[in-house]
Amino acid sequence: MIANWRPSLRRTLLTNLVAPAIVLAMVLGIGGMLLIQRVVQTVHDRLLDGSVLAIAERVGVEDGELTVDLPQVALGMLESQSHDSIYYSVTYLGELITGYKDLPLSGFDRLKAGETGHRDGAYRGKTVRIGAQARQVYGRPELVLVAVAETVQARRVVEREMLIGLAMLEAGLISLIACLGWYAVDRGLRPLGELKQEIDARGIQGGPNLSPLDLSRVPQEALAPALAVNSLLQRLDLAIGLVRRFTADASHQMRTPLAILRTHLDLVRRLGSETPAGQSALDEVDNAINRLERLLGQLVTLARADEQNIAQPAAENVDLNEVAFNVLSERAPQAFANDIDVQFDRSDCPAVIAGNTVLIGELLANLIDNAIRYNRPGGMVLVRAVVDATTARIEVEDTGPGIPEAHRARVFERFYRIPMANGPAGSGLGLAIVKALSDRLGAQIVLAPGPEGRGLRVSVSFPLAKRDGESSS
Repeated sequence: MIANWRPSLRRTLLTNLVAPAIVLAMVLGIGGMLLIQRVVQTVHDRLLDGSVLAIAERVGVEDGELTVDLPQVALGMLESQSHDSIYYSVTYLGELITGYKDLPLSGFDRLKAGETGHRDGAYRGKTVRIGAQARQVYGRPELVLVAVAETVQARRVVEREMLIGLAMLEAGLISLIACLGWYAVDRGLRPLGELKQEIDARGIQGGPNLSPLDLSRVPQEALAPALAVNSLLQRLDLAIGLVRRFTADASHQMRTPLAILRTHLDLVRRLGSETPAGQSALDEVDNAINRLERLLGQLVTLARADEQNIAQPAAENVDLNEVAFNVLSERAPQAFANDIDVQFDRSDCPAVIAGNTVLIGELLANLIDNAIRYNRPGGMVLVRAVVDATTARIEVEDTGPGIPEAHRARVFERFYRIPMANGPAGSGLGLAIVKALSDRLGAQIVLAPGPEGRGLRVSVSFPLAKRDGESSS
């Protein structure tokens, strides 16, 4: 059961609201209890003082003897519905003149004339509150001590009733705070609930809905995770779009070579592989397989280039001279097999850029493949590295038919082919891959005619890598 427990924002907020209120209520309750006890004692002590004063005023001397004309009102002031017991005494020099014997009067002997004192005590097995006053009586040198005691039952009843009222008030206050806290938390979290409902309402019927969430009512505190969700939805939508486009591209482009394969395989079955027509059909099958293999490789490369726009790899220092030389060396046998010469011009100074070796290699490989594929027998492919003040540039020149200016703006579109009377059939993906990779690497690509207006020159410019200790301005 503990394993299923999860932190709750609602529970945390309510706890942080109600717990301090409970602690505050307890502190106020203790303070209120002490205040109630003090108030009740003060009020009853004043009533007690009134009885003491009423008796003390009736103490006099008659025929040389101390007398007390005890008024009924003196003790009636202390009568209550709680039926407290009331005791009194009047003493002079420790001798009882009237009242109850053995009333605990210790501590009152230090009272001065007219002073009143109070103390708690026990009498006849009961807790009592005693009030006393020292009185100077005419004709007597010493003070007369008048004391009245009452049991504390009435005091306890009043205290209990007031404490019950205080407890009920605090319970009501805590309940009110809890209700208001629940309402406030529920109102504050309502936008999150609405956001959850919006997400839950997005079913997959008819395709997933990956449009951004409406953040107009999302509170400021929840805006950051909501923006992160929108960013995730955007990347997911992009990824799904790439998968769909890859699937559509593959389905569309593979249809033609597969149809060629099926047609020529049918010819081989009908004519046999030993006949001249069968051998020609097998050659066409081999060409179709090569075309299909190249097409699949280009589709995978294009998908990888698109994927890099979602998850970007870390940049590293790359020497364009080294990468270009390695790629050209790998493609040289292909060029020689087609009677095409290759040449590499290294830059005079290091051509170091911040990029990714694999992606730059893929970009150059596609440029060189195109330069070889669409060249003429006896032609040449020149790869040149050039460095100026702020950029490093790779140029790939060929002696092929070139690209007419009217088509240069569209050759970077996927599957766009320039109409050619003669020449190899392409998939229209080579320069699209180059454009996707150059965008990913932050490079600029320019198409221009080759030397003397013949052929094609493709220039790809990269910002130079910053040297150690150099900072961006």
